[in-house]
Amino acid sequence: MSPADENLGPAPSSSDWKGHLEIRLGDLPGTRRPLTESHIVIGRAPGVQLTLDHYTVSRRHAELFCDPFGRWWIRDLGSTNGTLVNDERINEKVLKPGDRIGIGDYILEFQLTARAPRVPLDPGGLHFEEDKPTAIRKLGELDPPRIAAKHLFTLMDLSRRLLSIEDATDRFDALCQLMVREDFHGSMALALRLRQNGALTILSGPHRPFQSLRREDSVAPPYISRRVLAAVQDTREPVLAGNLVSDSATVELTMSRDVMALWVVACPLRVEEQLMNLLYVTLPPDFGSVEWLGLIALAAEVYQQAESAWEARRHAQAHAAIERELEMAHQIQRTFVPKRLEFKALDVALGFEPCRWVGGDYVDIVPMPDGRLMLAVADVCGKGLQAALIGSSVHTMVRATVDAGRGITGMMDRLNAYLCEYLPEQSFVTMVAVALDPATGRMECVNAGHPPALVATAEGGLRHLQAAVNPALGIGPVPMEAHQSVLAPGEVLAMYTDGLTELRNSSKQMLGLHALGTGFAKLCAASAGRPVASIADKLTQMLEEFRGDQLPEDDRAFLLARRT
Repeated sequence: MSPADENLGPAPSSSDWKGHLEIRLGDLPGTRRPLTESHIVIGRAPGVQLTLDHYTVSRRHAELFCDPFGRWWIRDLGSTNGTLVNDERINEKVLKPGDRIGIGDYILEFQLTARAPRVPLDPGGLHFEEDKPTAIRKLGELDPPRIAAKHLFTLMDLSRRLLSIEDATDRFDALCQLMVREDFHGSMALALRLRQNGALTILSGPHRPFQSLRREDSVAPPYISRRVLAAVQDTREPVLAGNLVSDSATVELTMSRDVMALWVVACPLRVEEQLMNLLYVTLPPDFGSVEWLGLIALAAEVYQQAESAWEARRHAQAHAAIERELEMAHQIQRTFVPKRLEFKALDVALGFEPCRWVGGDYVDIVPMPDGRLMLAVADVCGKGLQAALIGSSVHTMVRATVDAGRGITGMMDRLNAYLCEYLPEQSFVTMVAVALDPATGRMECVNAGHPPALVATAEGGLRHLQAAVNPALGIGPVPMEAHQSVLAPGEVLAMYTDGLTELRNSSKQMLGLHALGTGFAKLCAASAGRPVASIADKLTQMLEEFRGDQLPEDDRAFLLARRT
């Protein structure tokens, strides 16, 4: 790969982008809110990061956050009027530039703008001439240039061309070739990479005018002034220098004795802490003026703008590809969550929320051949894609084993043996499974290192099922022990992952098993006779209120069941 090919570099992270919200309420003048934080809670409450003081906005309405891939998400926080994206009600959604977010009567337009791109570059070498101290004229020290209209049209054409050239080396070539065209009068043009230690690499060139290509001196190595390079590196501005005497602010530049009289213009193209890309152009004696310095500097700026556009395009393509893959993984995982929740004599509700795009929590309800229902909740050690892949394996193995007619202990033993053989080192799965007969309420519970299942009564009582008896799955070939119990009519069974008990608030305090159980029991007592789905909604609301502004650190899943 050439240095110029490397110039495209990797897709930028979120730090390479700056975003903002255009906020409007009806016909009132809009305001702009920069996205300077990676997590912003939006609501009517005074303590949130973005306060929208209007009766249509909930106190904690929604949150914006940036994920590890630099994508911005909007998530509703259980608001009264909901959160919309482009007039469609959402729970959670990745945002694209131009998306219109509806928060009550407010419209928030999301925008992203590319920062100046950064590029990893390779070192290289080049022969250059030593020269004596010289006066250097910077662009900021000179009068405004007088540029002809034809040159502006040429630069506009250069901009269009650069935006159509995909290869980075070809874009360097196009810029340098313009410098040696007849209307720009350059006698030689180079694109260089200058490192802080003085090492040089040619990125493009040397380019010379067409009429000089047959001359013997066209194959001679280009002469590069160390003083000019040092001046550009020091000032980071376009500079003009020459080995001629000028009427105004004489610039003396001594190169080799064999070098003809000339002027040099050098312009930064990209500046980093340790290196710089620059355009280096030599001009005949008659063109050492502010006009040509300004014109060449303007061409360099056109190039920089085109590079920013290419970097933005590349980022958008990479962003879109990642988003497609993650969305597909998200949808696949969602298909594993049971859709059919209507069972004879049993009212069931689920909650499932990965803290990232996919997660390692597993929740399922599987009819057993003997007429019972197998209810299961599992948690894979870890988060993200690896945990999700293991979770999908657990889903497949559980269903295949139950369909084969194994009892609940046999299913857990078979799953444990499979995970002991195939799980990555340092990984394990915690799981609680309950075989429930809806007609009699008899339950057989096997808990493998998982938080205990809870049973709440209609009067507000609470008890725990089996806990701390069996180890987590995948640790060793230990036979699983079961616990027998009964779910009385009106009682509510809760199975959940530690994403609930280990949920943290903005003060980093953990919810804990006691607070979860107490809150769950109160919700069940207050919702006696109502569908279990209403308890699930209130449980989710309780968790969100406790979490506050804190981003979720773990996946979250729960299953509620009540005999009817």
